[in-house]
Amino acid sequence: MNFEEIKIKLDESYINVIKFGCGSKNMVIISGISLCGLEGQGKTIADAYKIFADEYRVFLFERKKDLSKNYAIDTMADDIYNAINKLNIKSAYFYGVSQGGMIAQKLAVKHPQAVQKLALCSTVCRVNKTITNVLNNWIKYAEICDVVSLNRQFAKDVFSKDYHMRFKDAFLQWENVGTADDCKRFCILAKSILNFDIYEQINKIKCPVLALGSEKDSVTGRDGILEIINKLKCDSYIYNQYGHAVYDEAPDIKERIKKFFDMC
Repeated sequence: MNFEEIKIKLDESYINVIKFGCGSKNMVIISGISLCGLEGQGKTIADAYKIFADEYRVFLFERKKDLSKNYAIDTMADDIYNAINKLNIKSAYFYGVSQGGMIAQKLAVKHPQAVQKLALCSTVCRVNKTITNVLNNWIKYAEICDVVSLNRQFAKDVFSKDYHMRFKDAFLQWENVGTADDCKRFCILAKSILNFDIYEQINKIKCPVLALGSEKDSVTGRDGILEIINKLKCDSYIYNQYGHAVYDEAPDIKERIKKFFDMC
């Protein structure tokens, strides 16, 4: 599948954007955090989301490459909004995963005209005890640049046991991947979540919303996505057999999102 990676200049840095698809509608995906990011993985992303390629122009956004120490989710939302404006995207269908879902909520509150519909997966509208404990554990390893322990713990927390066992060889190869700069950046992104709270503002989201999650999410906890569903009274689907990375594990999740976006 054809794709391209674009670097959108912002301030003294840039946002990496993976672009693919030839449809007439715009779709924006905001990814979650990871140690090494997705630069150079355009083909993998395009193949994973090929179901959208005929009807949508798809843009996957990461975070800005160079981060200030106190980079906040509110600023991340503004950065992505500025980047989509530079791409002449006036409005789009948004899909936010994990921290990307937090950013997407902020963007929908601050710039409602830009969001036609919003799909949220494995995310929260405010931090809870479960996600705080998980994040502090990741941050502990990242602060001392213990890449192997961080990657092991991240994989254990994010993926279900069955998925982890099925791809254990791939996870073993992944354990040593990451640098000191990657760890520093990861720390900033993880710490930004600890202050996230849009609970009192979330009702300002007026576009249609689909909320997706898993009963066995050990990162945000099951109650994280349920709090969004209860606040917005939105469409939803909760899986019962996957982990936090239900967005990668559930074979039908992209079909659910596409059906939601395609509905009038």
